[in-house]
Amino acid sequence: MKRILLFALVCVLLAAPLAEASWSWWAPTAPNIQNPSWGQPSWPAPNPSPNPRPNPSPNPSPNPTPGAPILPSQPSNPGAKVPVPSASLTSDEHSLINQVNQERAKSGLQALKIDYELVALAKQKSHDMAVNNYFSHVSPTLGTVYTMLDRAGVSYSRAGENIARTGSVSRAHPLFMNSAGHRANIMHSGYTHIGVGIVKQGTSYHITQIFIRK
Repeated sequence: MKRILLFALVCVLLAAPLAEASWSWWAPTAPNIQNPSWGQPSWPAPNPSPNPRPNPSPNPSPNPTPGAPILPSQPSNPGAKVPVPSASLTSDEHSLINQVNQERAKSGLQALKIDYELVALAKQKSHDMAVNNYFSHVSPTLGTVYTMLDRAGVSYSRAGENIARTGSVSRAHPLFMNSAGHRANIMHSGYTHIGVGIVKQGTSYHITQIFIRK
């Protein structure tokens, strides 16, 4: 009987480590990297423990010393530097129209009639370019020539615009005629009316020609 009990005790002692090894395979613990031969599963590493600073020590300046108040500055008025052009047709403007019609006559084209609505719009465009310091067919305030004509209620079936900025009015017509696009407007057989506006700013002249067909 004692031998049987002794034999059973030995069996229990031998089976204990085998049971422990089998259980550790499923244990939710990190693998023992010192003994990889155990064949334990790899578990994802836990989220790192954040290390916030619950008591930051900011160093603001809650009581800044105010300086002298900034006084509002008076905005500049560039329009005051460029006088509004007169409503009447000036001699320079009339001369440009005559030069256009002289060129058209050489090619047997009909002379363009002066349209004072177009003269007013051309003066407005030239003044706008001078005041707002730009040179473009698209005005930041007036839009295109078509926008201007439509806003003014001018009836037309075709329209065009020439613009120039030069130091001498006498140079404007040769400059237009030496440019294919500008020359095409001057010599276009479809136009019937013209308006010209010239505005001087400093030593520069802003020149606008507007052509339409009524």
